[in-house]
Amino acid sequence: MRNLVCIILVVLLAVCCSKDEERLAQLERELAELQGKEPSVPDAPGIIPPEDGPFAFAFDAACYGVDAGRSVTIKYSLPAASSLEINTKDGWTAVQKATSDTEGEIVVTAPDPASPTEIVVTATTAGGRSTAAILPVMLRDPYSDATRPRIDALGYYSFKPWNATLENFQKLAAAGINIVTVETGDDDWQEQIICAGKAGLKVLPILIDRTWRYYEHPDTDQSLAEAVNWLKNRPEVIAYHMFDEPGVSAAPMLKMVKEKIEELDPTHPVYVNFGPEASSTWMGVDTYYEYVNTLADYLDLKQLSFDIYPIYPGRIQSNWHKCLEIMADAAKRHGVPLWTFAASCWINKEQPIQTREKPNTMNILLQLYTSLAFGSQLVQYFTIQDYGGTDFAPIMRDGTWTQAYDYLRDANLEMQKRAFVFKGSNVTNVRQAGEQVSHEMQLSVLDLPEEIEEIYTNGSVTVSFLENNGNRYIALVNNYWSGVQQVRLALNEPVYCIDSEADFTLLEPGENYLEIPMGGMMVLKIK
Repeated sequence: MRNLVCIILVVLLAVCCSKDEERLAQLERELAELQGKEPSVPDAPGIIPPEDGPFAFAFDAACYGVDAGRSVTIKYSLPAASSLEINTKDGWTAVQKATSDTEGEIVVTAPDPASPTEIVVTATTAGGRSTAAILPVMLRDPYSDATRPRIDALGYYSFKPWNATLENFQKLAAAGINIVTVETGDDDWQEQIICAGKAGLKVLPILIDRTWRYYEHPDTDQSLAEAVNWLKNRPEVIAYHMFDEPGVSAAPMLKMVKEKIEELDPTHPVYVNFGPEASSTWMGVDTYYEYVNTLADYLDLKQLSFDIYPIYPGRIQSNWHKCLEIMADAAKRHGVPLWTFAASCWINKEQPIQTREKPNTMNILLQLYTSLAFGSQLVQYFTIQDYGGTDFAPIMRDGTWTQAYDYLRDANLEMQKRAFVFKGSNVTNVRQAGEQVSHEMQLSVLDLPEEIEEIYTNGSVTVSFLENNGNRYIALVNNYWSGVQQVRLALNEPVYCIDSEADFTLLEPGENYLEIPMGGMMVLKIK
């Protein structure tokens, strides 16, 4: 009897266990269904995937890029009976379009203008489980053709009268030049200005000879007034070029002539181009800081312009960054834009002992990008035509175009692709990283935003911190025009890298190893 009871108990226990196992298996099946254990579609690159879920998002566009003012579609796949909450910012919009209970698409539209953004999508299942996905939406081109900003580019000493043809002005426009100089000492200077206007160019007329004549004979000279009275009504004119590279001793004379020009035409500003750091005898004061600020304070100009041509065979001029820093600080203090120069010809006859490097695309880019890093809002190419102290200019005096034109064009057009970063920007700090850096300019971790732990290079990089249109950028300029620069970025948070084609790449937290091309620049967009 006792054995029979034991057998019955074993059978009952087995039946109960079997039922428990079936129940447990059923619970596991329900839990798996609730948690969504079914296979998921692979996540698109750059998306932070949700944990252990079937939440899948895929961009329906090449490189998941979107043009400003246009839309991109993001397809999604979710568990049954899920709900979506979509959060956007920075003027972007995102609309859900469900095609079934489990699938659909999110149409993201960029404002114009715009910068990259993130769309945060939170999905909640019927069982109450929520998972968020961060969708970084990148721009192929941050601005449409209608709104894309540009850095103004001026061709200095553009043409002598025999080369001042419509075809030649149009060739400059094709290189991205939008302003030219015309010397009012030429017999046909008025015709040149009209011709430049037909090519869509603005003009900076040079009045230096007339400036001297008026200063020496203010009661009798009419040449300055005659020129200004004609120029002030021309739509091509942007300003009056009054003088080039004055010493401090010339300030009273310049102020006198400036006041006369402003009396004749209160609308267009007066332009004076400062020189680079030189001897105290030439400058008229002991330091370059005194030179710049004395002239800037006395003349009260609407822009501060200066020239320096720093590229020599195998080296750059040691005081280049110092001069840029002093000029940029003076421009910021006066609340006016900084205008800078780049050598676009071979300056080989003015100082035979210190012949500069022949221009090429890389060393022109180095000059442009370094100027932008310090806040330049207009670049001037010296020169367009050979004027006697140069060789290998874009166009020679006999009308022959050289390869220097191709170098200028290629560099200028590349610069314009990222003009949206620099046009109207506020440069908050400029430092140097790598070798041969002065203590005053050395990049420190204290300079870096919280998103970036370290920027390291064993070469030489100019590091510029900028703000523009509510966005934060860091521009890294390769100080070598003849070698590629290696940079290591240690990131605490994702940032965007904007390359020379203005394409955006998302850099993930951790160490990122990047290359900056010869004379090139890398731009980081801080989210």
